[in-house]
Amino acid sequence: MKKRQVIILSITSIIVLSIAFRLATGKKDAEKPTETSNENKKFVKVQEIKNDTITILVNGYGRVSSSRNITLTSEVQGILQSGSSDLKPGGTFSQGQLLFKVNDNEAQLALKARKSIYLNLVASALADVKIDFPDSYSKWQNFLDKIDVHSSLPELPEIKTSKERTFLASRNVLSEYYTIKGDEERLKKYQIYAPFNGSIVDVTSEIGAAVNPGAPITTIIKTMGLEVAIPINAIDVSLIKIGDKVDLHNQDKTAVFSGKVVRIAQNINPNTQLIDVFISIDADVKSVLYNGMYLEADIYAGQVYGADEIPRRALLNDGKVYVVQDSIMIKKEIEIIKKNKNTVVVKKLTTNDLVIVEPVPGAIDSMVVIPIKN
Repeated sequence: MKKRQVIILSITSIIVLSIAFRLATGKKDAEKPTETSNENKKFVKVQEIKNDTITILVNGYGRVSSSRNITLTSEVQGILQSGSSDLKPGGTFSQGQLLFKVNDNEAQLALKARKSIYLNLVASALADVKIDFPDSYSKWQNFLDKIDVHSSLPELPEIKTSKERTFLASRNVLSEYYTIKGDEERLKKYQIYAPFNGSIVDVTSEIGAAVNPGAPITTIIKTMGLEVAIPINAIDVSLIKIGDKVDLHNQDKTAVFSGKVVRIAQNINPNTQLIDVFISIDADVKSVLYNGMYLEADIYAGQVYGADEIPRRALLNDGKVYVVQDSIMIKKEIEIIKKNKNTVVVKKLTTNDLVIVEPVPGAIDSMVVIPIKN
């Protein structure tokens, strides 16, 4: 009897365990597809598009330079002499100040000698003028009285008839007059005056040295007219216009200056393959800016309406982007307005579009994803 009870109990236990095992196995099998479905979905970072007015900024770096950088040369021969101040690098000067001069003693004596000869030439012709052109005698006598070897020649009297002009030409009165006027102009080249307020950058010839025509003497710059040449790629140059406002700052961004676009080069620099945009700097910052200093420029190139800014990483190789619609990835065409260092200003995206902002490994159209707002 006991043996029979043991057998029945064993069979019952086996049946119960089998049912329990099947129930457990069936539950896991039912849950398994759900887990597999979740694992196939990828989480992607997205940015919600909010189309608005975007200010376009074109960024670049450049070096401060003077708007006028001149190397002064000697047009005459002689000994170099100092002007109203020492001719040394770093020296400053004002407009109209005598920078340097070349000894002109010999040239002045030669000009005085030539004027004396001309004085005698006019005096000898005056006797014939009195006979042949009595109406013109008084004006030529007055002209003769004004000639002074220490001063510039006076203006020639008005010649009213061709006969009078021919007579004066035959006596060399006219040709010699203009020759002397040319010598007077040449004498002015012995003194070099500052054409603007500025400073001396370099000195090539020292005071006391003999200089010849064409010899460089010094290099000067205008300190009140500073500008920056910013190399910009050709695509961005099309956004810039003359007169656009510019913010400039030094490398550590401790000082900000204002400027505006004054010139845009019409050629590409062969070394950089970029186009130079020239920016003038406000004159009142000359005390904190120096020739040769590097500055960063933000050029305000206008505004774009109905646009947004997305990360550059969102762009695909074909210039499109992925957007998420109902958990499905879809490619969408865009219009690129401006590429910045880390972002892109784009149009043709719809407000509230969810743009995927990071690369998705193995991405294809219609892939099921789970968007996460960035």
